[in-house]
Amino acid sequence: MTTTRISKSTILQACLIKQKLTIHDFEKEIHSLRGEITDHSETVSQGQRTGAERNEMLVRLEKELTFLKNELWVLENIDPELEHGQVQLGAVVITDQRTFFISTSVELVEVNSHCLFGISTKAPIFSSMRGKKAGEAFEHAGVRYLILDVY
Repeated sequence: MTTTRISKSTILQACLIKQKLTIHDFEKEIHSLRGEITDHSETVSQGQRTGAERNEMLVRLEKELTFLKNELWVLENIDPELEHGQVQLGAVVITDQRTFFISTSVELVEVNSHCLFGISTKAPIFSSMRGKKAGEAFEHAGVRYLILDVY
């Protein structure tokens, strides 16, 4: 079975764009929520969040935003020119089931009509594949994956 190598630079760029867009959406939501919290002229009607609920939501969104920015930092520090012979941070892993980019939890990314899954080194599936090479197999959640290529 032949595998198609997609440029790691292109994959990384797609992941960076997706991460930056997600961060932008969170920043817009936080800005909007802060505006709601500081606007005291509003009266709470049914279906609207109370001040306490808004504050709680703001804290959750800010924590998630910090997480997303940390993940962006990880992406920005991956060297796309570095070739990997085994599964580790920065590697593209092509299996008989799907293709993974070991980076951050950007999940599904489409690059040149190929779907890839960005997974974090903290993801349980990474533990199953860490250090493996092309030709080796691993199992995760009852699914067996055969590694066709790692680069």
